[in-house]
Amino acid sequence: MSGKIKLVITLSILVQNFIFAQKDTLTEPLSAEKLKVEFYFRGGFLSDIHSQEALSSSHFQIDNARINIQGNYNKALSYRVRFRMNKPFATTTQDNGAAALDYAYITYRFGTKRQWATTLGKQLSVMGSFEEDINPLYEYIFTDYLNGVYANVFLGGAQLSYQLNPQHIVGIQLHNTVNHSFAKHLESNHFVTDNYTASKAPIGGYLYWNGIFFDGMFRTKYSYNLAQFAQGYYTHSVSLGNKLQAGKHTAYLDLVYSHMGADFGLTSSRLLSMYDGLSEGAFVMRKNIVYKCAVSRYDYQIDEHWSLSAKLGIETTGSRNTLNEQLRTNYVYFLAGQYAPFVSQDLRFYVAYVGNHITYTEALKLPDEQLHRIAVGAYYTLPVFKR
Repeated sequence: MSGKIKLVITLSILVQNFIFAQKDTLTEPLSAEKLKVEFYFRGGFLSDIHSQEALSSSHFQIDNARINIQGNYNKALSYRVRFRMNKPFATTTQDNGAAALDYAYITYRFGTKRQWATTLGKQLSVMGSFEEDINPLYEYIFTDYLNGVYANVFLGGAQLSYQLNPQHIVGIQLHNTVNHSFAKHLESNHFVTDNYTASKAPIGGYLYWNGIFFDGMFRTKYSYNLAQFAQGYYTHSVSLGNKLQAGKHTAYLDLVYSHMGADFGLTSSRLLSMYDGLSEGAFVMRKNIVYKCAVSRYDYQIDEHWSLSAKLGIETTGSRNTLNEQLRTNYVYFLAGQYAPFVSQDLRFYVAYVGNHITYTEALKLPDEQLHRIAVGAYYTLPVFKR
């Protein structure tokens, strides 16, 4: 075979490979069609006055430092990874993730109108809450519920949703009840594992509905959750998130009720163990614990640069078996003013007063706790890369 014929055949093969490769990338791109990388930052000066003198301090602090990577591989497949720079990277024993890892998931959309979606990986719980839904940079204090005390917020699991129409979505989410194993969760919180057996399937499930009404003015996020931590004991939770947006006014109200067959939240169990004279390392998880929460936030956009925010939350936890259902009452609140120098950037300077007041039922004979905080600083969602 002559050299010219070999050259023609070689060029022909290369051209065909190029053509078919170009054709394939229309449906299967070599890389993500859309990608954005963001850096979340919030930090500044804090001055804390606490009823416990040892907790009073004035100092500079980084409240938030997160890297967010998300995008679309194509119209059907998307992904997201987000982690915190100031949280432990040690592996969590149940999901093989880390406390620093908020998200690591993929979402696949399918159906004639891509009205179905399934999400796999570490994701945000679908609990009915707008406190959970808001950008974490914007909240100066969270309820215990959103701090993961009574519920798993960033969790390993699987989700399936169906969009009924542009205004309504229903779905189910299966998830790990907590991110550590039964023994690790109890032992790291100074509890014994006596009187309980680890569940063979320490898994929970959400049923949820998200709704939009009045051209987006009113939104709902409602959910019911059933979860198991210890064998034979179940937690039932109902969460009702409501949000109103009208002109310059935005407000949300979240209502939560949980009955915990076995108190994996451990707050009431710790108090009752102390009440019974038990020491750390010998605390016992209790049964039939009740948790209730009401939290609301209001935002007013004065103009394109200035805004005001206020928040009030009330949480109670207690026992149906011992003393009462209000062993501990937690109040969280803040009032803040924000200034955004650039309309096109999510950069805001703030001054905020933050308060936290905790009371205990009289039988526990524990003093009230009070935090007064003045915070001055800035938060910024830095768009590192976008395409």
